[in-house]
Amino acid sequence: MDYGEIEKQTFKTYLTFSTALLALIVIFFTISSTGYRVTNVIYNELGMLNYSSLESLKGVSIWLIDDTYFEIFYEDNPTVEKITVKKELPNTLLVTIKISEKIAYIEDSRQKPTKKFVLFKNLYASKVEDGEGLMQVVISNGPIKEGFREELVTFVMTLKKYNIDTSKIFMEYDGASLSVTYYDILVNLGDTSDLARKAAVAGYYLEEGVCKGEIRIVYSENNEEITAITKCS
Repeated sequence: MDYGEIEKQTFKTYLTFSTALLALIVIFFTISSTGYRVTNVIYNELGMLNYSSLESLKGVSIWLIDDTYFEIFYEDNPTVEKITVKKELPNTLLVTIKISEKIAYIEDSRQKPTKKFVLFKNLYASKVEDGEGLMQVVISNGPIKEGFREELVTFVMTLKKYNIDTSKIFMEYDGASLSVTYYDILVNLGDTSDLARKAAVAGYYLEEGVCKGEIRIVYSENNEEITAITKCS
């Protein structure tokens, strides 16, 4: 047998093997898709969530379910931050649901009637009349820079690293500057940008209570560092 014949024989062997392997894969997934269908969806029930989209997964092949199957659940439940899914073969889905954290209670008085809502960590805003246990934010004038809600989230999450009761914080934006009152401490944060870094500086003074009075957050000349100017009583 010459070299050309050897190549032909090798190719035929490879082709036969590949075809057989592909056929086995198709057969496996065909059997799996019919035999491994979801019959149980187990999830932690939290509040008034809509679970209908989870229940609709029953009958779907467990192999086909991925993140795209949960898009409707997120749309139906905007307060949900994240869901984690574990597959237990042959037919069970274990779904763990995490509700987004409430960040602040906001009153926007630039319009009549005043708009009141709770801001969640995932930036969802829910219209409510009460924000007990949350940082209070009043917007008395505007306009507000784009991304203000994201800045509020980073501000609160940074303060949570300190021993501070954020529910005792009152924040007000007058259209020019942002101020924070915490018991007998007043912090002038300046504009609504870079609130995570500003919170890191303000958090020290709010936690330690070393200055009962007014604190102004300022940038260094090169704008790379943030410091505080204090006027303590």
